[in-house]
Amino acid sequence: MSKIANDNPLEGDADAHPDDLILPFQLESSGVRGRLVRFGPVLDRIMAAHDYPGQVAALVVEGLVVTGLLSSTLKYDGIFTLQLCGEGAVKTLVSDMTSDGAIRGYAAFDADALPDRGDLKDMTGKGYLAFTVDQGAHTDRYQGIVALDSDSLAQSVAHYFDQSEQIGTSLHIHVEQCDAGQWRGGGLMLQRLPEDERFDLVKGVTSIAETGRDQRDEDWNRAQILGETVKPEELIDSQISAEELLIRLFHEEGVRVFDPQAIFHACRCSAERVRTVLQGLPQEDLDYSAKDGVIEITCEFCSRGYSFDIDEFKK
Repeated sequence: MSKIANDNPLEGDADAHPDDLILPFQLESSGVRGRLVRFGPVLDRIMAAHDYPGQVAALVVEGLVVTGLLSSTLKYDGIFTLQLCGEGAVKTLVSDMTSDGAIRGYAAFDADALPDRGDLKDMTGKGYLAFTVDQGAHTDRYQGIVALDSDSLAQSVAHYFDQSEQIGTSLHIHVEQCDAGQWRGGGLMLQRLPEDERFDLVKGVTSIAETGRDQRDEDWNRAQILGETVKPEELIDSQISAEELLIRLFHEEGVRVFDPQAIFHACRCSAERVRTVLQGLPQEDLDYSAKDGVIEITCEFCSRGYSFDIDEFKK
């Protein structure tokens, strides 16, 4: 369902849930599509399970925002995963989101090697960023990979779309821990469509062959310029609704917004899942992992602990 955003009081879910949502939209004048994400309390639920240093926590939150943006651009029934692998202080960052909006994330790092301050390359060194969509057995998995040679996750993602997908992409992301300790995050993504297509979220993909290249270039440049006027604080300001922010930025373009998707924190770990993994390990690995006859496992995402008697796995 869609509607044209205007200056009237907001309606529906976007007003009832100003935080923790993904709001798809389209610019009517140019056909440029976009996503606006807002993260609030869900971040605190995720971060409460960990005691990350400030720069690692900010990177995890940025990864969650990127995950919300990217997952919402795909039609899938399963799990979208963002995975960072580095050779520096931050070894791993994983964030995933199910098609119904359940999100989680964690990072593994060497605390002694962390720089006091620095950009993405300073914290991760050489490495790569991978995006994966898993829709279960008997389906093809989509995967994209880009080298970590940019200063931020947002720049890495934009580079991936420009080089690998040939889709012009503009991203603006801001994350911040407020004075009271709560985390907030927001992101705006605009995407230019392939030269021979115009994506209409109402009618589907239609040809724009009749639109000249110069006009398409002008439309895309104009949308990018307007998007660049967004202030970092506006992306995370809970007093500005998602629709209101889009109106501020693109009111001359005509903004069509679509039903928002709620985001919530949920971890998929369980005793049965952990038990299944342990049952597939060689006996010597189980014996090595046991202490006083007990195997202790902690979920990296939510820090929940599980205990198993090793006798349960004796062959």
